[in-house]
Amino acid sequence: MKRILYILALLILPFTALSQEVATRPQCPVFTAVEFEGGGSRLIDTYLTPYSYSGWNIGLNVELMQALKPDNYNWVWQQLIGLNYGSTRLSISGAGLTIHGGANYSFAMMHRSNTPIDGLQLYYGGNISLMGEGLENYHGGNNPISVKADISLGFTGMAVYSFALGKLPITARYQLTLPVVGVFAQPEYAESYYEVWLGNYNNFLHCGTWANRFDIDNRITIDLHMGTWALRMGYHNRINTTYENNNRYQLVLHNFTIGFAGDILSLDYKKSNRPIVRALYNLP
Repeated sequence: MKRILYILALLILPFTALSQEVATRPQCPVFTAVEFEGGGSRLIDTYLTPYSYSGWNIGLNVELMQALKPDNYNWVWQQLIGLNYGSTRLSISGAGLTIHGGANYSFAMMHRSNTPIDGLQLYYGGNISLMGEGLENYHGGNNPISVKADISLGFTGMAVYSFALGKLPITARYQLTLPVVGVFAQPEYAESYYEVWLGNYNNFLHCGTWANRFDIDNRITIDLHMGTWALRMGYHNRINTTYENNNRYQLVLHNFTIGFAGDILSLDYKKSNRPIVRALYNLP
């Protein structure tokens, strides 16, 4: 009988230790933000027309972040998902029409460090990004449609400052994303996408470096904390540029953003007494 009890104790002990570890393990909630943005856009694509266009742009962004266990939970991953649509007209006359729309996705791994300034943290790391954009020119020639696609590796970094204005907690953040190297698609000058579809892939894919491609993404957000969630306001600037096959392309977006953000916690997080390790907010 004692031997049986001893065997049962050996079987139960690992599960007991595991449950105790789970009970004391910090919660790492998934930070979630949804942003609606709108503003101005400016573009030129000499594959379609040699003229520049300007107009309006709207978009939807989703941001996800979570702290990871390595280095005492000072590593975080971030995902950014964005959709955009815009309408532009000739900058010199206001005539003509070119519409554009696309989607982008990026995944980043960043390390965060405290600074001597109270409430200020720095994040830095690398990211991979994918982008697709379509343009249609309503008064073009034989090639009224242009499609852009690329994948890139680069650097990203954030400065996050948490402070209070009276009794209102505020989190301010600036993030810079700078792709360095990648691959992008660009047909030959005056070559139609129908020719590419028929199998003419020569000189269609290109290695993208700062010599023929330059992208940059700037984000400024201010989160006003109201209980569990926060009201988010901010500014988003994105620039995509390529020059290859005698084709020049540039899209510049300037958008103001508004949305909501917060950490998704388990329903019983107050009862569990487990410490909370947040990816972005410096809150109790």
